[in-house]
Amino acid sequence: MIRIVLPVVSCVSLVAQMEPLYIGTYTNTAAQSRGIYSAHFDANTGSLSDVSVAAETANPSFLARHPYRPILYAVNEVPDGTVSSFAIGSKGELKFLGKSPTGGAAPCHLIVDRSGKWLLVANYNGANIAVMPILPDGKAGEPHVTPHNGSGPNPQQKEPHPHEIVEVAGNIILVPDLGADRIARYVLDSARGTLSPADPAGIRLPPGSGPRHLAASADGMKLYVLSELANTVTVFGQSNTGAAWSILQTIPLLLPQFEGRSTAAEIAMHPSGRYVYASNRGADDIVVFAIDSATGRLTRAGSAPTGATPRFFTIDPGGKWLLAAGQASNTVTVFAIDPAAGMLKAQSNPAHVPAPVFIGAGL
Repeated sequence: MIRIVLPVVSCVSLVAQMEPLYIGTYTNTAAQSRGIYSAHFDANTGSLSDVSVAAETANPSFLARHPYRPILYAVNEVPDGTVSSFAIGSKGELKFLGKSPTGGAAPCHLIVDRSGKWLLVANYNGANIAVMPILPDGKAGEPHVTPHNGSGPNPQQKEPHPHEIVEVAGNIILVPDLGADRIARYVLDSARGTLSPADPAGIRLPPGSGPRHLAASADGMKLYVLSELANTVTVFGQSNTGAAWSILQTIPLLLPQFEGRSTAAEIAMHPSGRYVYASNRGADDIVVFAIDSATGRLTRAGSAPTGATPRFFTIDPGGKWLLAAGQASNTVTVFAIDPAAGMLKAQSNPAHVPAPVFIGAGL
């Protein structure tokens, strides 16, 4: 059995009461964002305040903080993909350290591995993932890339599109590939920074699914895979030997009466392990699913409207609040989470942030 746990650097973690958190944005839109923004979040009241520019950089669409050094990394989602490195000051201010090529176009996701030695980057249009050493000065070094292969039946799937990197127990790296309709599985050699195929080397989804992001149960026996193109969540169960994964359920994100175009964006599990949340861009809501503790299967419990185009959301470690980034509405909305049912209630006055697409990576 492979036990899946949250990585040390969690892409969905918030910070303690009133400490700075960082917001990634798209700078190439009419919203005229300037880069990375910082804000203060009060975990007692759910208020988000003091939004300001922390660093000017192009399209910092995903951020990751080093597990034990005061350094923040941002992908620059541009044709010649790069990672920007920043030192975090005592008051949360960011000092630019340098920029490094990622070895592929349009990087959209990154993590720092648990050892703190390696930066792993998903190059969406580069059809590869990169492992980059973290140098003594905190900057990322030269990338070593691992190409992906495969395609799908949709126009968006003419080539591989790795979209997320998740580190789990046993040095296993999971990479949802939207273009290839699979979850690639690797073993990371944390001493050398090399990737080798795990056993099994991948988990297949139905053609045309477009897997984007995933969440895992605490015991590592269930994966909840969000498919952007199919607008579904697929539940995978793992055999006791850990050598095989099978589909237990596929559940739609959209109601039958929905008309129009919508693409799924983000998925996360509540810290209690009782609920899964998933966002829709087009329907512009976050769907709440209750988890059956015996089977791991999902039941739709309801949904909550968000700002336009909720590309990303994050849940605070205490499980009390959910923050959603409305990319097209230029808002970050804070939702209170009902502990008894998992449902969401929006707090008043969403914060204005231009084209937000990531929330988290705080001190």
